[in-house]
Amino acid sequence: MTTNAKSDNDSFLVIKLFESLLIVGMLFGVLSVAGVLIDKPALGLYGDSSPFVDAEPTFPVEFGDNQATIVSDNEQINPAYSQAPVEIGKPVTARFTFIEPRPDQRVIWVIWQVSGPLLVLAGLWLVYSVVRSARLGDPFVARNERRLWTLAGLIAVGGTGYSMLTGVAEMLMLRRSAAAGLTEMVFTVSFLPLVAGLGVAVLAWVWHVGISLQDEVAGTI
Repeated sequence: MTTNAKSDNDSFLVIKLFESLLIVGMLFGVLSVAGVLIDKPALGLYGDSSPFVDAEPTFPVEFGDNQATIVSDNEQINPAYSQAPVEIGKPVTARFTFIEPRPDQRVIWVIWQVSGPLLVLAGLWLVYSVVRSARLGDPFVARNERRLWTLAGLIAVGGTGYSMLTGVAEMLMLRRSAAAGLTEMVFTVSFLPLVAGLGVAVLAWVWHVGISLQDEVAGTI
């Protein structure tokens, strides 16, 4: 076997392995969505889970004697790790479980829980399509460029939207429950998906340039 043939074979195996990993990831995504849909809050076909929201409580939480790590007689050095003690305190997160959720709470919970896996599943499918085309032929084609632009939008818009959906879902579920006055309502939005989406958009632009150069070279031959 020549060096070039061996290199091509190694590349084929790497791409095939990456394809297999993406397929496994998509299968886990499908199972995650199915698990939410058949669980107790949705169709109630299997499982006994209840919707829950993790939030900071407004009521006081006592730590008792656990406000600091165990110290030696001189109260300065932790005998186990030879380090100064650390205090334990706020913020504290409590889990509020909805034992008998109302229909609107069930709908909010299901939409919230399936949105994330569906976004990941769509992203993995786009990546899988690009990788598969690389194994079967030339990856620098227009349809792969479109897939990358779609992936960039999915990450940036979909990821940010999911972050907002999480905050809205938590707020709606808590405010419409007996825990309405027992929690700190904090609404946060992560802009990390925008940064990640911008990175994929740069890759899509590089793909576009590569396709243009490839077409120019083909036109001069």
